[in-house]
Amino acid sequence: MGFYIRPQVLSHNSKPMAHHGDMRTSICSLCNGGCGLKVSVDQSAKVQAVFGDPDNPYNKGKLCPKPMEIVQTLYGPDRVGYPLKKVNGQFVRISWDEALNIIAQKHLNYLNNDGSGSIVGFTSKIGGSYSKLALSIFSELTGMANFGTGPICYDSEEKVRKAMFGSGSASTPLSDAIFAKLILIIGNNCAQTKAGQFQWLQEARRAGAKVVVIDPRYTETAQQVDQFIQIKPGTDGALGMALLHLIIKNKQYDEEFVREKTKDFDQLAKAVADFTPEKAAQITGVPQEVIEKLARDLGTSRPAMLWPGRGIVCVNNAGSTLLAFEALMAILGNIGKPGSGIVSHINGYGKANNLVPPEAVVKPHRKRNAQELYQALEEGEIKMLYIAGNPCANWPDSNRMSKGIAGVDFVVCHTLVLDDSAMLADIVLPAVHWLEESGMQAGINRVMQWKEKTGEPYAEAKSGGDFFRQLASKMGLPVSCFPDNPEEAWELERTHNPAIVGITVERMRQTPGGVHYPCPENGEESVRLFANAVFPTASGKIELLGDKRVELKYSDPLEAPGNAGMLQTEYPYLFSTVKVAAHYHTECQYSEWARELEKPYVELHPLTAVELEVTDGEELRIETATGSLVLPVRITHTVPRNVLFTQPYYTMKSGYETLPVNSLFPVACDQAGGNFVNKNILCRAYAERRLGR
Repeated sequence: MGFYIRPQVLSHNSKPMAHHGDMRTSICSLCNGGCGLKVSVDQSAKVQAVFGDPDNPYNKGKLCPKPMEIVQTLYGPDRVGYPLKKVNGQFVRISWDEALNIIAQKHLNYLNNDGSGSIVGFTSKIGGSYSKLALSIFSELTGMANFGTGPICYDSEEKVRKAMFGSGSASTPLSDAIFAKLILIIGNNCAQTKAGQFQWLQEARRAGAKVVVIDPRYTETAQQVDQFIQIKPGTDGALGMALLHLIIKNKQYDEEFVREKTKDFDQLAKAVADFTPEKAAQITGVPQEVIEKLARDLGTSRPAMLWPGRGIVCVNNAGSTLLAFEALMAILGNIGKPGSGIVSHINGYGKANNLVPPEAVVKPHRKRNAQELYQALEEGEIKMLYIAGNPCANWPDSNRMSKGIAGVDFVVCHTLVLDDSAMLADIVLPAVHWLEESGMQAGINRVMQWKEKTGEPYAEAKSGGDFFRQLASKMGLPVSCFPDNPEEAWELERTHNPAIVGITVERMRQTPGGVHYPCPENGEESVRLFANAVFPTASGKIELLGDKRVELKYSDPLEAPGNAGMLQTEYPYLFSTVKVAAHYHTECQYSEWARELEKPYVELHPLTAVELEVTDGEELRIETATGSLVLPVRITHTVPRNVLFTQPYYTMKSGYETLPVNSLFPVACDQAGGNFVNKNILCRAYAERRLGR
């Protein structure tokens, strides 16, 4: 059996589960890692325990705590089992038929009277490939706009990469690390966030690769690599530009590749001409000689890989920072070859086309970006919401988002639990868990794996695929456009998408670890993108400066969106969120194990603690221009001075009963890419006891 991690901090009453009955194979669907699972199921098809799958060639039996914690959520007291309707402020049980009739009537009413733009979906957790396809079809038939995980996770990364390379996806699988000579990890604590896949970096080091981590914090990842470079928060872009400056100045770039396969090199060189290592050292706090040595290593150690994390994506200057580092990999020729390229959990594979007859397609009559959505909620433009996720906790300025949702005429929430967002709904629908739904799961190794359902749906829970098909029927929409089950859904999707047409369900089932994509009709897999050095951009080349909407110019995080106009004398510290292994968004907080593993806290450097006159475990009040929160202090040398770090997972409607940390972050986006900001925001802090509370 694979590794079954039982953390030492669990209580004495927590005992390992012995597995009984079937042992079924599945794929984790939490963080796009694509880790293989073995799931113990009893005679009544109830999931008993989750193990790492030793036969999966990517995680090789390794696993983080998250999928194991999920077992407690599946049948726990917080799980929603039946449709609910709010009556006089209280939820009462109703039938699915009644719920669908109410929703269909409301949707048609708003669609006809207020237009398609009056109905919006928050659909970050809609389900597997079957449910996602059904949502896509339903949205085409009704003109409903949807906001998924992009604004809170990866929009800036995807937009910058797509503008440069023609595709926003990862260009290389993480497993390629074993062929690399150098691996650059920036703002990414992957030992925690991709714990099941971290062994690839360890294997790469054993094979001779040098692994370098750049981060403000001395993370668990930084503690297990060859070199750690501590950088001032939000200044990574300055380092990237200095590295470009040195590589170009010393002619260490791949001249033939740059000449034949890139565009705008001269403009790139001009943009970094005065960004010397001396200048970067003053901005970043990284010594000049360290910057120069890293540039030499990058210039001589090829192939090399880049793995950017949320630390340079969910920030207020993400666009220019990502542009600098990805342009760096491009001019070094680290694209399309084994052991080179950019690793990412973004695993897009294109969209299925022509699923809906042209005459049945409804266009949204109003388009909004994520920032504009707040005002639209507040001004009554949005009449109806579909929620499959928890925007009241995961989107910035949680109080403002909650008030906005509370003011909407009609809210439907398809959910596993009665979380903060579900409590504001008029109709709550029970959703299946990803262990209860089959479908395709893509992952960080650029493979598609078929995930069989391992347990039967809880009570009356339905998948998004079934819900949207049945709702379409109630609304009189062409139900023939919808698939009836996950296998049909994938057959429909692959046959309408030439990039994946060669990947059948049967092929995924028969291939350990899954099938690399793109995979066209001839069935030939593409292990990595751009192996033929052909790029789907307007020029057919890598466009080093993107589409010009992102300017390669250093942006001071203290003057960028979210901080612009703030007085540092009033807000002298920086505040950021960081991730831990035991949580994923707000999904795992309903597990007792997760609550034993992690509790909310704020990390402080000892000298910051002295300045604030707090000791370890004391409560600290943190205030930003948007809100305030009280957290216990954890003093550690692993973080820099004057920066406060906490975790983004905890909410009021859970065992933690904690105000969401996103209450402190403003509705501000990286100017270029559109990512909301949840790091490097100016704040102030006080010992709570000093306030007499």
